[in-house]
Amino acid sequence: MSTTPRNILVTSALPYANAPLHLGHMLEQAQTDIWVRFQRSRGHHCRYVCADDAHGTAIMLSAEAASRTPEEHIAAIQAQHEQDSAGFLIQFDHYHSTHSPENQRWSETIFKRLEAGGHIAVRDITQAYDPEKGLFLADRFIKGTCPKCKAPNQYGDNCEACGATYSPTELIDPVSALSGAVPIDKDSSHLFFQLGHFEGLLTDWINSGQLQEPIANKLKEWLEAGLQDWDISRDAPYFGFEIPGYPEKYFYVWLDAPIGYMASHEALCREQGDDFDAYWLPAGDTELYHFIGKDIVN
Repeated sequence: MSTTPRNILVTSALPYANAPLHLGHMLEQAQTDIWVRFQRSRGHHCRYVCADDAHGTAIMLSAEAASRTPEEHIAAIQAQHEQDSAGFLIQFDHYHSTHSPENQRWSETIFKRLEAGGHIAVRDITQAYDPEKGLFLADRFIKGTCPKCKAPNQYGDNCEACGATYSPTELIDPVSALSGAVPIDKDSSHLFFQLGHFEGLLTDWINSGQLQEPIANKLKEWLEAGLQDWDISRDAPYFGFEIPGYPEKYFYVWLDAPIGYMASHEALCREQGDDFDAYWLPAGDTELYHFIGKDIVN
């Protein structure tokens, strides 16, 4: 047993607040919970936080179909998630939601610092738009015939019949999966995080030995291909956080979701009187562990 207690913060992947937990969630949570209990048995200060991933078009549309607000929808799903986890004796120190004041503040703070540092670009893009529903369509909300194998009723980004990937504009006879209308092309200004600006930092981190070798090798593939600018905005209507300084533009769910770990931990620190800054600022001694399924890495 170690004679010096370690300061350990542990997370598992955020379940999406639009469906019940599945077997993969429970496997991951059970593995995380076992490891956390083991570290505590060795006398270490180990905390386990998680949250529901609670933003996006899919949630907005599901809430609409259920005749309730998105806030009511995610609250009902979260209650179900927490009940199911408790049924498997999972012991979170705190379970939060990405739709929280803490997460909004951290998302805005990180964005503003990136913008001030010259790491955010704004440019026009052309997207598929549903004229009947009055919203831009993500790839998953467009269906049509695969341009490769000609299989019908395939999604706008990949074919489940032949495995081909493509852009929605390549689909044959595309239609909106929401209304059945034929999508039209429409321009909109979007915000992009210039990820390539951080290639050196990410390369050093991936090569630092902190990651398992298979994970590091997978991430190196992205670096070798060249990091692409990342579209971090979505147009209204959208359920999420509006981007400060850009009316009718919202943070893409995958921007604020990972920040949700920090938000959940901050809420825990406030409840228990822990020093949040001591965990996250440079020169601290915190060990941060993420338990995630390999499909998320891919």
